[in-house]
Amino acid sequence: MKMLKKAIAFFTIFTLLMIGDVVAQQKQVFTQYMFVPSVYNPGFTGSRNAICATGIMKQQWVGVDGAPNNYAFSIESPVKLLRGGIGATIITDEIGGFKTTTLKLNYAYHKKIGDAFLGIGVGLGLVNEKLDFSLFNVKGDDPLLSGSDEESGMIFDIDAGLFFQKAEKWYIGISSTQINEGSMEVAGGATSLARSYIATGAYHFKFERMPKLVVSPSAFIAYMANAPLFINVGVIGEYNKRFYGGVVYTHQNAIALLAGVNYKNIKVGYAYDINTNPLKNGGSHEIRLGYCFKLEIDKAKRSYKNTRYL
Repeated sequence: MKMLKKAIAFFTIFTLLMIGDVVAQQKQVFTQYMFVPSVYNPGFTGSRNAICATGIMKQQWVGVDGAPNNYAFSIESPVKLLRGGIGATIITDEIGGFKTTTLKLNYAYHKKIGDAFLGIGVGLGLVNEKLDFSLFNVKGDDPLLSGSDEESGMIFDIDAGLFFQKAEKWYIGISSTQINEGSMEVAGGATSLARSYIATGAYHFKFERMPKLVVSPSAFIAYMANAPLFINVGVIGEYNKRFYGGVVYTHQNAIALLAGVNYKNIKVGYAYDINTNPLKNGGSHEIRLGYCFKLEIDKAKRSYKNTRYL
């Protein structure tokens, strides 16, 4: 495992320092992305009639030293005076000695159109990228690695997105992240954020003979220049608005099983990814915890129904 850790470290530093222009990867896609939609699309911000806080953690490639770890936290609320919703997200991605932290403030304008709902959002924030040399075992005096235990840089970042929901039947979201493609230098190497385009959607099937059951197929598709198209599809069944379970498939990467429970205002979920890529290790664990405070906001004027996040 120590040799593998060194290999990961060497690859990371080689990529960052020896290649002149490095393009950062798109945001980590959580298996339970449907519970943290504003992380990928600010148009979702405040679309639930509640103040909601959600934390999610993913540990990838179990048993591999230096493997990726991903964390995200979001909090959001509708704000009547602003005719929309506001929120904040913080995302941390770690692999080997490389760490990326993103802090974003989101605003979405809300518009009711008949029995449909439209959200138009923008997210503004900062991305910090840090390289921790203390995790690398380097012999001799390397001028690139001497003089500091850490090197870091900061980038201004912009996201934008649209969210459209038709009653409680279906919804779609379209967004672009890292729009401005900010760039900076870290440890003598140039790094830049690549613009990504993301589309999400789901349809909620209800059954007359089983009114407590809702089955929701969903999709998450992301495109970034010079990278493979990311495709994630899944189906989740929810019973009595309390329990849910499902399966999610990520193209050429993993099959995931997920389950969760909603108890009053608390929402707990777990997902386990079974890797189908060549690595085929112990898989990945993902845990989610959420809490929502329901709001009573002039129901007579605000008659659209809330988004269902399974």
